[in-house]
Amino acid sequence: MDDITYLWVAQTVLRKHRRPLKARELVNYGLEDGLFPATGLSRTPQKSMQARLSLDILNNPSSAFVRTSRGKFFLRELLQNYEGAPGGKSQPLKIYTAERREPIASTENVLCLSQGYCSKYLDFQGIDRIGVSDPLMFIRNSDFEYLPRTLAETRNDYKQVITYTVIQHQSKILSFRRGLYNRAASFLRGAHCVGFGGHVTDDDRTLFSVNDLGIRQNAAREIGEELLLPSGRPNIDPHALEYLGIINDNSSDVGVRHFAVVMRYWVEDWSNWRRVSRGEASINRLRWLDTIEDTINLSDFEYWSQLTIRKFYPSSMAMVPGFKIQNRSAFGKPHILCIVGSIGSGKSATSKFFVQRYGYTEINSGNILAKLMGIPPVPESPRHDFQSAAQRFIETTDGPTTLGSRLAHEAEQANTPRVLIDGIRHPQTLEALKSTSQLPVVMLYVYTPPDTAFEMYRDREGHGEQATTLSAFIALYTAPVESQIRYMIGEADIITFNWFGLGAYEQALEQLTEKLNGR
Repeated sequence: MDDITYLWVAQTVLRKHRRPLKARELVNYGLEDGLFPATGLSRTPQKSMQARLSLDILNNPSSAFVRTSRGKFFLRELLQNYEGAPGGKSQPLKIYTAERREPIASTENVLCLSQGYCSKYLDFQGIDRIGVSDPLMFIRNSDFEYLPRTLAETRNDYKQVITYTVIQHQSKILSFRRGLYNRAASFLRGAHCVGFGGHVTDDDRTLFSVNDLGIRQNAAREIGEELLLPSGRPNIDPHALEYLGIINDNSSDVGVRHFAVVMRYWVEDWSNWRRVSRGEASINRLRWLDTIEDTINLSDFEYWSQLTIRKFYPSSMAMVPGFKIQNRSAFGKPHILCIVGSIGSGKSATSKFFVQRYGYTEINSGNILAKLMGIPPVPESPRHDFQSAAQRFIETTDGPTTLGSRLAHEAEQANTPRVLIDGIRHPQTLEALKSTSQLPVVMLYVYTPPDTAFEMYRDREGHGEQATTLSAFIALYTAPVESQIRYMIGEADIITFNWFGLGAYEQALEQLTEKLNGR
């Protein structure tokens, strides 16, 4: 899948630093730059980075990566122009061939189902309550198998089964923060979680947990390992766990290799549980969150927790912010407003709102790009073909500068104090626009969860339930040309949140208007 991957992060970091780096350095720089999403790291990210790079070099003769020495990786395209240390003499690096080693056998074998089998049931993005009468039947009846976790993490032809358990007392749910994500700083890579759990392994399947392949046993075990009560480790009865649904998330590299069984544990002994503490170092900032009384900022939570809160605690959504203003001052003077967001996010509706409400003159970056490439815009060109051509264009040396400069020129020709540009997809294009524009450039980022984006795309394009498949949408959503959109949020002057679709989103835009006008 062409979404956020370890290989993409490695390539981005190496192009920035232009010198060979170790796997640990690649991960650290990636974290510092906010390149990893909250759900995109394994427990040992440096080992995962090393493994992904090593396998790509081994299995792909035309790999973009090479080794320059033991444990150091570089980009093939930069080999000849490597200048070495500052002040050093320029000389090409040589490719280092690592000694082939047999992989170390994993001590953990995880439950996996083939992607082909899963596609029959997991044809949705988000949470769904499949198989209500026997919710885990589709897992039990599949041709499941157990694979070493280190191997499963590199396979896109399997989905690993994990548990995701919400712990609840009345209207309160237990939230926490994963310690390993503490360095991720981006606003929408929130690391707060409401689900406890982990990979289902062959050790979880015992004589007493044959019927569900050890899934409830795993959930109970994980809670017992991750938390600590004043009276000791929680002793959870697996049969007391309530099944809620299945999370299927094909929008990320990690999500496509996993699906989660969502369950809930109702706390009875509140006097004991109210003082719960962490049982593992990776669990931090434990907090009981009241889904009725507390203000919940969904953007602080990782995507699966967002899904869970939206699905099972809808009353809490009344307190969720619909926008965040980071810089108000630029909107009071002539400027260029860039509307940025993923496919299906609601960019077009946002652009229409600002054009009608504030009288902006709109420039569509897709139409400008089509002219530069010499092909018709979407929908005259199929979207997939246009995406491929756009990716080739933007990867050229002068691509971002050419597009950014042309957009600045078109804005100048509009001869109006308020210009709106819809559809910029790359930070480099935005930077080129800012550097060549005579007007200040501000940006509004539309954040829309992938499941909501899928529904909106299907509605906007006029497709019926049967006409647009999830896989077809995901192929567009995760196309290489779309991969850097989410990283532009760090430059946003305003962030709007489209959690439930256009109806609720338009209300958020109305509230934003009042705020911008000082009411």
